[in-house]
Amino acid sequence: MVKFLKNEIIKMMHSKKIYILLAFVIFMILAICYMMHLDQNNIINNAPKTREYTKQIKTDVLNMNSVIFLKMFSTEFIFRPVVPYFAFFMVVFSVEIFGQDFFSGNMKYFARLDKDTINIFKSKVLILIIYSILVVAINIILGFIISSFVFKVSFHGLGRIICIYGSSIIPLASFGLIIGIMSMFINNKTISVTLGIIISVFLTVADRLTITRNFSPIGVISIMEKARSNITLSALLMANLASVIYLLLAYFIGKSIFRNKEFNY
Repeated sequence: MVKFLKNEIIKMMHSKKIYILLAFVIFMILAICYMMHLDQNNIINNAPKTREYTKQIKTDVLNMNSVIFLKMFSTEFIFRPVVPYFAFFMVVFSVEIFGQDFFSGNMKYFARLDKDTINIFKSKVLILIIYSILVVAINIILGFIISSFVFKVSFHGLGRIICIYGSSIIPLASFGLIIGIMSMFINNKTISVTLGIIISVFLTVADRLTITRNFSPIGVISIMEKARSNITLSALLMANLASVIYLLLAYFIGKSIFRNKEFNY
């Protein structure tokens, strides 16, 4: 399994999608920094639109630092509902390593190297989790560094912010696994990606409006978006527990599929 995982990591690091992810996150961070800077001036000048801001928001904006920025930025990418960027990147990545690898013949080649095709599946599950961790790490590291230069550095509360961001890793990995397995039955990458994006949008909209957020594989996105900075540890744990169940179900279904699948493509 190690050789398969190593191959998946090499493919991931050499993929153009990593650079697209980096460029997109940097653009998002710079855009939000600019908006925060405008808000600071508007609050100081008592602009009409800022009069609707709560006292807490005004205090945070005026005293903006790297940790406060990460707290506010969390719902712009990682925990963004309706247009869940994190889920979109996971969909594209999972379709590539499952569906595209299957129909391109890559899986057939690796199946010849190891009679136990379950090892191929395990390596792909692990790389999904690694990719999810990487996306979260990129958001935290770039967000912290760039906002430190634009505003000021702070480490107060950074540990809590990292835990909050980290709570998205398993939910998005479980969602990616579900979409990846589905893509192995659709011989069209565009359709698989489109379907995955539609499902992610539908789930986040439904989760935002109903109690499905407590049972959804990516319900943590809407839970965090609603709670904002008042999120509790128990809420994050419950959301992750539901995601772990989805991950385990998808894992065992995936194992069964890989055990019985004919890699003829």
